[in-house]
Amino acid sequence: MRRAFFCAGAAFALACGSASAACRDDLIKADQNFAQPRSELQSAASAAPPVKCAAYRRHVASLTQVRNVFARCDTGGEKAKNAAQTSAALAEFTKQMRASCRK
Repeated sequence: MRRAFFCAGAAFALACGSASAACRDDLIKADQNFAQPRSELQSAASAAPPVKCAAYRRHVASLTQVRNVFARCDTGGEKAKNAAQTSAALAEFTKQMRASCRK
């Protein structure tokens, strides 16, 4: 799980460096919106299932937002790689969320 956090963060840093001026604000906002749910998810690792499930949902929503901003704004040579890393992290956390949130 930590590797997926790192990959998503690294992909964001790369995209930020190659973003056009029009997208820079969206990338910064996506990064800020990503940091809080990521921290909450780490804190909820040993929490009760309802707390952990809510943290997963917020994190998946933030990753979805990051993926959408990347798709629109990343103009660097690593765009495909960044998109793949973000999509892989999103898929992994979605899978973990589904496993953790079964009723």
